[in-house]
Parts: sequence; structure tokens; C-alpha cells
Amino acid sequence: MQLAILILGNAFLLFLIQPILGKELLPRWGGGSHVWTTCLMFFQTNLLAGYLYAYLLSRSDSPRRECTIHTSLWALSLLLLPLMLQPPTPLGSATLDNRPTLAIVLDLVLRIGLPFLLLSSTSSLISSWYHRATQSPQPYYWYALSNLSSLLACLLYPTLFEPWMTLQHQKYLWAVGYLLLGISMIATSRKLSTAPAVHSLDLSPSDSTSVSASVPLWTGLAAASSIILSATTSYASQAGVIVPGLWVIPLAIYLGTWWMGFSLPALQTRSAQLFLFYSGAAVGIVLLIFKLWLPWLAIVIGCLAVIACTGLACHGLIYRLRPPPQALAKFYLWIGAGGALGSIFVSWIAPNWFNDLWELHAGLALGGALIGWYHANELFPKISTDPKVRRISWPIAVLCPTLLLGFLATLITIPSLETCIGKKRDFYGVVSVVENDQEELLAMLHGQIRHGTQPLSGDLDPDKTSYYQSNSGAALAFGWCHDKFSRPLKVGVVGLGTGSLSLYAKATDTMVYFEISPAIYEMAREHFAYLKSHSGTTQVLLGDGRMLLQKELASRSDQATRYDLLAIDAFSNDSLPIHLLTLEAIELYKQSITQGGVIAMNITNRNLDLAPVLFATAKQAGLKPLLVESKLHRDQPDSKLVRWLLLFDPSTPLPPWPGARDNLRPSSQTMNPKIWTDDFASPLHALRGF
Repeated sequence: MQLAILILGNAFLLFLIQPILGKELLPRWGGGSHVWTTCLMFFQTNLLAGYLYAYLLSRSDSPRRECTIHTSLWALSLLLLPLMLQPPTPLGSATLDNRPTLAIVLDLVLRIGLPFLLLSSTSSLISSWYHRATQSPQPYYWYALSNLSSLLACLLYPTLFEPWMTLQHQKYLWAVGYLLLGISMIATSRKLSTAPAVHSLDLSPSDSTSVSASVPLWTGLAAASSIILSATTSYASQAGVIVPGLWVIPLAIYLGTWWMGFSLPALQTRSAQLFLFYSGAAVGIVLLIFKLWLPWLAIVIGCLAVIACTGLACHGLIYRLRPPPQALAKFYLWIGAGGALGSIFVSWIAPNWFNDLWELHAGLALGGALIGWYHANELFPKISTDPKVRRISWPIAVLCPTLLLGFLATLITIPSLETCIGKKRDFYGVVSVVENDQEELLAMLHGQIRHGTQPLSGDLDPDKTSYYQSNSGAALAFGWCHDKFSRPLKVGVVGLGTGSLSLYAKATDTMVYFEISPAIYEMAREHFAYLKSHSGTTQVLLGDGRMLLQKELASRSDQATRYDLLAIDAFSNDSLPIHLLTLEAIELYKQSITQGGVIAMNITNRNLDLAPVLFATAKQAGLKPLLVESKLHRDQPDSKLVRWLLLFDPSTPLPPWPGARDNLRPSSQTMNPKIWTDDFASPLHALRGF
């Protein structure tokens, strides 16, 4: 019972710290899903390091030496625990700033590397020690038990911890739990590792041969499920909300498939594995084909279904191929290797090798090929003796992966409905430029969402842009500033897009764009004419807008360098960069504008009603909010609303624009609005109808 409690507590802390640190890193690197996939890569790689450490330690001939090493590392990790409570490491190196993946990994290594490694090793190490010291023939249920506890941590974070606790309080609570666990682990490790050995950890020759033959399947299947997890999480969040509280839901489903795969005998059958994997693959193909037409909620549900079905199939087969308990540490090691390789593929290899999001295709192809090959190979000897195998089972096992690979290859090679004239991929996503002959527009897409349009011919027209039409809040803010200030304007824009806000600038105005994605800047410069259309001064500064504003304000605080209009429009795909919408961010914007200047925030979103939260947050910052709504397509009664929130100085009379509102309709969100801060913010506060 004591060991079960330790394993449960260990697994709970192991997966609770992941969204906590992921959320803390968001403001440093632009608040997108790329931060989470990089964090997943670190966590799964460190999980592999923990399994390797447990494997090497369990092979020692001296239990006392094992105990000394393990307890010493636990004691050291407790001494280093204050490092985890510190904020993300400030990086002054321009080299690291230009290599965000490496920078994120190094920060996590410094702050949580050793504690995470020790937590990762617990299940494998204790299981090996327990098997050596007892008569337990099958300790695999502990692995299922640890995944159940990890699942609980992932489900509780977005519902209990994130919406009601500050980030610092979350870290302190985790540190207390780790301290108590560390003390218990030191005592338990000494007891288990010094117990007399009952079972040897050496394998028989036949078992050793079987283990060697199974290693590629363990590793490949674990890699496939890891790739599918990371790819679908990124795919779903780019179409909606990007915050750790909702990222952990796919992770919870993934962990649940490990628990069920190791617990339910029905999932070890050939029919269940073939049906589940290829059903999940079919859903994945539907998502890839109809991604532009499906609503965000349908995409999210579909992605969760893909993770669940493919994970149950892969993990059920992994358990079916489990080795004798003597090889438990090696089993965990190769599973961890597969998970790490899959995560490295999504976070590091794919962004550098692929010009589009082909990760889900790769994960489905790998998993489908391995499951199909294994079952076809297993059935092959029975073809000549069993008519059912010859006529049904074996053809199905061969046909399923063949069809899947054919469909995936077709999806990659089939031309788009729109003519793509340019595509680039960087750390922040895929940016493409397409020609739509029907609408006679050139459009920039970030993932699936349009981030600006331009007529294919004729003059540049503000009313043919996406969110900056002449009746939009951004256009009204420009006109208001031109009327208020007799001098040339200095305008700052966080989020470049196509650069179409330059249409509202006069020749004497200065435009300063802040853009985090080099790919977006290259596309805007190469394919769109908006930046060149402004005959005045235009600057494009690469980096996170909030960080660049902070640096600019710290180095030059005089009024002459501040902005008369500051526009915030840095949504990545349709995702939500919360760090640009917190109280601290709005106070920074307030300091960055001139006396009487205005802040314009694009809060258009399909899934979130940001107005109540930002109304309350802006008032807390001492600003007067004004909500301006306009139709994206004026001639369509049910057209999507473009929403801009304009923030004015308290002494400034609000302009009497038709339809503009300085208050909100009563609702559950407006009656008790939350104020977002860097330390306390959750998308649940802004979900429509929450």
C-alpha cells in the first residue's frame, strides 16, 4: 500500500509540473502551441533519461550502492528545489533568442532537470526493486496505476488549479508535495534496495531473444502515439485556444490510453487493435480533408478521438508484447525512447524538414504500418491451414495499412483548391499565401486562418482587408488620432500580418511593426504591397511584441519616442496569446503611448468572448474601454463580427461612434468578470457561456 501511494504521488507531481512550467514560459516565447510542443519534447526526453537512469542503476550488483546513489540524488534535488520556484531564466544571448527550441530546453534543464529525472525513474526503479525482493510475477499494473494518477493530474489542472490559483501558488504547492515525496522516497529506497534478492534480473536465452525482437515494435509504436499526441494537440490548438490548461486534455487522453492499454485484456486482441487504430486514422483523414470547413469544437473532439483510438491500439499492442518482469527496466527504457523520438520529431525535425504540417500524416503512417505488419506477419503461417485467416483476417491486416498509406500520400500530393504561390514554416507555424480567383483576392494564411487579404488587381482598398475595413475599430482609431494630434503620428502595431494597417497612415506618419514570426515578415514583404505603399517611415522589429516594448521603454522613456496609437493584433492562427492581454501587459501599453493616445486591441475570436475580461482588466489599469463591432462582410446579415476594444485615457471624452459601447450587456461573465494577470489567467474565464 505504501509503495502504491508513493507511485501515485510521484506520477501526480510528474505531470502536474508540466503545464505549470509550460504556462510560465508562454510570455517569453510568444504564447503559441510551439512552446507546448517544445516542452513536451523536453519532458519526454527527460522521461527517457529517467528510464535510462533506472535501467543502469537496476543492473548494479550492489543494492547498497544503488541506494546510496539514488538517495544522494534525491537529497541534492531537494536542495536545488528553490531553482524551480524562480521565474524563467533571462537569456541575454542573441544566439539563444534566435533558437527558441534550444533556449526553452536549456531553461527547463536548469530549473527542473534533476527533479524531473528522478520522478521519471520512480515507477521503473521501484518496480524492479520490488520484483527482485518479492515473489510478484507481474508488476506491470504499477505502470498502469502511475498513468492513472498522471491522468488525474492533467484533468485537475485546468479545472482546479489554473482557474483558481495563481501561478506562484501552484509552484509553491508543487514544491511542498515534492519535498514530502522526496523524504518518503529516500526512506523507501533504502528499505527496498537493501532487501535480500529473491528473483534474479537476468533473462534466459529465449527470453533475451524475444526481448530483442520486440524492441523495434515497442519503440516504434510508442513513437507513433507520441507523434500523434503532439501533432493533434498543435493542430487543434492552432484552430482555437492555446493555453496549458486546455493542452493537458489531449495529454490526459493519451495517458488514459496507457492505463487502459495495460489494464484491459480486450485491448490486447488483434481485432480491437486493427479496428481502433484504423478508425482513429479515418477520423484523422476526415480532419485533414475538411479542416477549413469544420468548427473548432468539432476539430477538438476529432483530435481527441484520434488520440484515444490510436493510443489504445498502440499501447494495447505494446502491452501484448511485454517482456518477463526481469526486463521491466529495459521495457520502460525503450518505450521512453519511442516517446522521446516522437516528440523530437514533431518539435525539432519536422519544422526544419517540412514546409507544412505533415506530422499527423507521419504518425498515422508509422503506427498503421507497424500494427498492420505485426498482425499480418503473425497470421502469415496460418494462411495455408486456416481458411478464415486466408480469406478474411490476413487480407484485412494487409489491406488496412495499404489503404491508409495510400490516402495519406494522396493528401500530401493533391493540389489545393486555392493556388498557393508561397509557403514558409518556422518555429511559430506555417504561413502560406494563396490566390483566390473567385474572390479575386490574395490572402495570407497562418495555419487555417486568414491574416490579411489584398486585391489581385487594381488599387489597394482598406475594405478588401480582413479586419481593418473602413468601419472597423482600427480604422476609427486611426481617424480619431489624426483629428486629435496636429503633428505626424507614431503608430505601433503588435502583429504584422500583411501590413495592411499602413493604408491608414499619412506620408508623414511613422509605422513600427512588431512581429514574432520571421516567416510572416518575409511573406508580407515578398507578396503584399501594403508595407511599400506607405511612403513614410516603416520599421519591422522581429521578436515578441511585449518584450520588445519593454526593452524600448527601458532604454528610451521620453514622450517623443512613445506611440500615439498602439494596435495589438498578434493572434497566431486563431489562438489566444494571453500574455498580451493581462493587466501587466495593458499597463505596459499604457506607459508606451503618449498623453491622450489610444490602445486598439483586436479581440475577434470564434470561441472566446474577451470583452468582459478585458473591460475589467482595462478599468483596473485606469483606462476607459470602448467596444467597436463591425461586420466582416457588410452585405451579409449574418456575417462574422470584427471586434476591436479601444482603450482611452480617463480624462479623454469617448468618441460618439454609432454602435460603439462603453458598457456590456448583462451576463454571467459581465456580472463577475475576472481580471487576468501574468500570475492568474485561464481561458475558462472567457469561454462563451461559461
